[in-house]
Amino acid sequence: MLTHNIDYFKYKPDDLPKTTILLDNSYHPEKLTQALETVYPEIMTKIQFELSAKPSKAEKAAKGQSGFVPVAARW
Repeated sequence: MLTHNIDYFKYKPDDLPKTTILLDNSYHPEKLTQALETVYPEIMTKIQFELSAKPSKAEKAAKGQSGFVPVAARW
C-alpha cells in the first residue's frame, strides 16, 4: 500500500510533521523500513511506525473477550 502511494510521501513538504503509521504486533518495522528505503531512501524523514498496543489477557477477560480482539485504532 505504501509503495503504491509513494508519490504522496515524495511530495509531502518537509515542514509537515511525520505521518504516524500504526502497526499491529505481527509487523516488523525494521523490515518495512528496509523495504521502503529501497523504493524511496528518504521515506523515514516523512513517516514513523508505531506498534499499536494490544489488550492484555486481563483486559480482555474484564470485557468477557478472549482470543483475537480487534483494536479500534488499528481497524
